[in-house]
Amino acid sequence: MGNTPHSAIFPFQLENGIPAELDLFVWGMANHFGNAVIQSKVGKTPLPKSVDQALAKLLPLFALLTCWPAKFDAQLERMLSVTQKGASTGAAARAGRWYHFLFRKYHHLEAFLPLRVATANAIVKSHDGLLNARTSSVFSLATIRKNWFSVKEACVELRISADRINDGIDRCLINAQVHDEAVGYRQRFIAFDEIERLKQVQFEHMDDTEARAILQVPQAVYSLMCDSGWITRADQNDIAPVVSGYIKHVPLLSLIERLRTSAQANMDPNGGSVVQLRKLNLRRTTDHQRLIGLFRAIAAGEIVPIGHDENMTIGNLAFSQDAVDKRIASWFVARGLTVEQVSDLSGAHYDAVKGWIDMGLLPATREPLEHGSPWVINLRDFTSFLQTYSVLASQAKTNESSTRGLAARLTRLGVPIIEPSNGRGTLVKLSDMWSALADSSRFSQRTFSHIAAGMHESLPTWHA
Repeated sequence: MGNTPHSAIFPFQLENGIPAELDLFVWGMANHFGNAVIQSKVGKTPLPKSVDQALAKLLPLFALLTCWPAKFDAQLERMLSVTQKGASTGAAARAGRWYHFLFRKYHHLEAFLPLRVATANAIVKSHDGLLNARTSSVFSLATIRKNWFSVKEACVELRISADRINDGIDRCLINAQVHDEAVGYRQRFIAFDEIERLKQVQFEHMDDTEARAILQVPQAVYSLMCDSGWITRADQNDIAPVVSGYIKHVPLLSLIERLRTSAQANMDPNGGSVVQLRKLNLRRTTDHQRLIGLFRAIAAGEIVPIGHDENMTIGNLAFSQDAVDKRIASWFVARGLTVEQVSDLSGAHYDAVKGWIDMGLLPATREPLEHGSPWVINLRDFTSFLQTYSVLASQAKTNESSTRGLAARLTRLGVPIIEPSNGRGTLVKLSDMWSALADSSRFSQRTFSHIAAGMHESLPTWHA
């Protein structure tokens, strides 16, 4: 007994009593863990017939339990590295008889818990096989994270289908370990570090729907952003198929942050007329390339936002109307006005202008050579329109009234009202108002002055 290591520990929990099979358990531990050679079967080693034989058998076990659990863990690592030829990838079959001894033969989990937890941790840490229903006790006992995942388990971690993971493995975009020695089938296992790498890949990429949600812009504006280089896409052949889209997340977020910072630094409440980013589309110009140039200038910081909403929404960043026009509308007198430009100049809604065109009140032609064949209004035709009609919405605002209220007053005076079928852009002919003024003494000078003032304000201010 003098050779017994004094620092050895017996890692059992015996507070609730000593199990009847404790002696057999210790003897089994000596057979399976204390010897250099792994025993093939439990119970085949004869029991000792003397104290010397018992010491010879037990002293290696006591030495193994010295500095618990370091030496025991080292022994487990050595035993787990021994793979039986032709074994399946299950933990029980690959580990050998010691696994059955520790987890299946004895059922006093509380007493033998420290040894079982240490073994479970060693298996979970190093085992590159499937912890299935037969080895669920190992998974439940382990107190450390898993180091290897089956394809099925990786599906849960990455929230994608097994087909996509297997496709990535086949194309060498996902690192995996394949067991060729398994009986009758091939199992694939992915390391924890690889799972973490794939999660980072998922974080760094997104699809068009997510990008639009971040930018909060219509599809037409988003398409312009894509064409002008705002959206950076990764090569699908270089990215593991674990993502829903291939748009690079970080460059887009960096651009968004620069725009928000610029909007705060250049905030100008007195900057004049503004236009929101989400409205910079082909309604403003028929020249697609000029719009592309505009978005590139914004991304480069050549045109800066001068206003924003309380949430700093990218789609609602406001830019100077003059700065935008210099980029996309300085040529419009020669070629004509877009529906959006007529809307801005007249103060009427975009749909109202389309209603006037549909009714034939405002002459317009299609531009077949431009994207979408947009409507184009000749400058002379627009000027003639303003000299012929008055927009009731503008007059109602001047008279501190409503379009409906003003229309009712004019109808009572016998002035015909022109209302497009879409319900927007109600008009009145100026000649009809002058006739009513000449025929009716009830048409007061005050009403005439307000309408005349409104007409003056509705005339466009041309940009140089």
